[in-house]
Amino acid sequence: MKKNRVFSAKFKAEAVRRMQSGESPSALARSLRLRRKLLYEWRNAVLAGRPLRSAGRPKQRPDAGSGPENAAARVKELEQLVGQLTLENRFFKGALRRIKELRQRNDGAGAAASSRRSKP
Repeated sequence: MKKNRVFSAKFKAEAVRRMQSGESPSALARSLRLRRKLLYEWRNAVLAGRPLRSAGRPKQRPDAGSGPENAAARVKELEQLVGQLTLENRFFKGALRRIKELRQRNDGAGAAASSRRSKP
């Protein structure tokens, strides 16, 4: 079973530079022992202005915030959301109860199932 190789950004940049300098993508892919499609993906990333990075998850920025002040703000935000959802839940339960009561009144024997006919 083959393992995926991880290429550094420096390696990718060098491969793209060689490709753009006129070297055949097929020959370059053979010499680097990688798929030609990868070369084109890296080249397209360079042309689009995206950075070439190594495989894997990007490193988390230190300012992403996992400190206690961020946790307290997140708890407050979640508590507000729980409160809002509780209010909506109560509203919809009440509306459903009223709809059920209206349907029960109309299900009785001799009760009109719908509104009266209008006269032509």
